[in-house]
Amino acid sequence: MIVMHYRFTLPADYPMTTIEQRIRLNGARLNGFPGLIAKAFLYARRDDEELAVAENRYAPLYFWQDASAMQRFLQSAGFQRLVDDFGWPVIESWLALNADGMPDNLDQARFIALRRWPIAPHSCLADLASETGFCAWDVSRWQGVTVTASAGRPAGEQDVYRIGYLARGTAASGDQTG
Repeated sequence: MIVMHYRFTLPADYPMTTIEQRIRLNGARLNGFPGLIAKAFLYARRDDEELAVAENRYAPLYFWQDASAMQRFLQSAGFQRLVDDFGWPVIESWLALNADGMPDNLDQARFIALRRWPIAPHSCLADLASETGFCAWDVSRWQGVTVTASAGRPAGEQDVYRIGYLARGTAASGDQTG
């Protein structure tokens, strides 16, 4: 499984209702996308007292079955529209280390937090999967990420978002064969 994430930081006065409407209108379009396990349409509003974040953001998070599925999406007209509307994003991607219920537990979640952590040089890479929760690694930057999905806002997390919509593709997390 490949985890992919990008985020757009929007101006402080950006009408975030535009993002919420975009999610409502476009979220279901990814349902049934070949090779997509799940896409969480994430956003953060700086005027959301419960979220308590400093910036407005639109920040989708994807769980792909394999690289070819991710490639098909990045070459799609839908991704091109996103680029036309918001610009060229920096895309982070990680290889899953352990599934630990993700993305199955997203169905009941309202929030997602991402915690990035460095992988120390000369670490025992076999031990990385013991990180608590769903985690993945980026071997080009020697960085790990832990993804936490929850019904309530995770305490103390800085990179936290609301889930506006959860799309499911044709790849179910329990059946990675097709």
